[in-house]
Amino acid sequence: MSRLKYRNILCLIAGAIAFFWLLTIPFRTRRAPEPPVILSQEAISPPTIPTSQNVVDSKSDPTFTYNIKTPPNPVYSQELQGIVDEAVNIATSQGLPADKLSISLFDVSNPKNHTFAGYQNQTLRFPASVAKLFWMAAFYSAIEKGMITERESAFKNDLEQMIRISNNDAASRILDKITDTKSGGRLGGEELQTWLQKRRQINTFFQSAGYNDIRISTKNYPIYYLRQEGPVGRDLQLRGDDSVPIRNQVTTDQAGRLIYEIYTRQAVSSLASRKMAYLLTRDLDPKAWKNDPSNSIKGFLGESLPTNIYFGSKVGYTSRSRSEAAFVRTLDDRAIYILVVFADDVAYTKDETAFPAISRYVFDRLNARGPSN
Repeated sequence: MSRLKYRNILCLIAGAIAFFWLLTIPFRTRRAPEPPVILSQEAISPPTIPTSQNVVDSKSDPTFTYNIKTPPNPVYSQELQGIVDEAVNIATSQGLPADKLSISLFDVSNPKNHTFAGYQNQTLRFPASVAKLFWMAAFYSAIEKGMITERESAFKNDLEQMIRISNNDAASRILDKITDTKSGGRLGGEELQTWLQKRRQINTFFQSAGYNDIRISTKNYPIYYLRQEGPVGRDLQLRGDDSVPIRNQVTTDQAGRLIYEIYTRQAVSSLASRKMAYLLTRDLDPKAWKNDPSNSIKGFLGESLPTNIYFGSKVGYTSRSRSEAAFVRTLDDRAIYILVVFADDVAYTKDETAFPAISRYVFDRLNARGPSN
């Protein structure tokens, strides 16, 4: 009898160990956050434009709006324009359509003279998952304004999953939290109008701060926890007529502006900007990403760059588009710039060489000449 009792105890212990092992699989397989490449100086020097009069303290403004009301005002550069034009030529030389391409380039290596150039850089395009960059900023604003009452730590995993691996499930939950909405069945009458108004406040959050005509109220799909391959119910009502669907739309200048404001520590607050920059940080060492099927490096702007630089970015990718907004800084500060490329065409989806080629060309040109005067 004592042997039988001892055997039962051993079986219970073994069963508990097996159950605990199965329960912790998701946590053991989750990727650890990458540390920032540059620890000593995480932001570029404070800009001279906009002035402090243009920046509103996020906590002092009770309305749900972005805190920087006036866009930055860099100086147009003919030299940068030549670099952008050659970047467009790189794409067209590979048979890719120029009319579906937009590029913004901001050189911020000289803190006294930030410059820019672009190609179709004010054309509204479908940003794919680059929209999550904007949701991240709005989330931190909602946290600081007290609109989200839970602790920020409760959303740590969803924020990391949304930005680091572009997880749509996590992004869906974050967008719902920001706008106090939930996906579900069709609505009607006043109930539908209230839901639409709540969801669309993510647009007015940025539009009221000069992000003209930006639209980022539609979720990215598929969303597995909702078992949705595409918009249904009230999300489909938000999307509108299938023949002319209401899609998210952002310009490369707008994505570049937000990256600029994050890395100058102005977006929402200095602390929030640091947190966002950390989430955007990418490790360019092939050992860190080559065996990761969810990596955001292969076929994008970071693949062709040296590994010993700071690189932060958010990519977007669908069956009909490829896009990315990136911040690049060399360790010696010879080159510090923002490069945003949107390509809203299936040809760019299939091509994995154009983005890396454009990125390397821009890097080589800016790194060779050093800071602008």
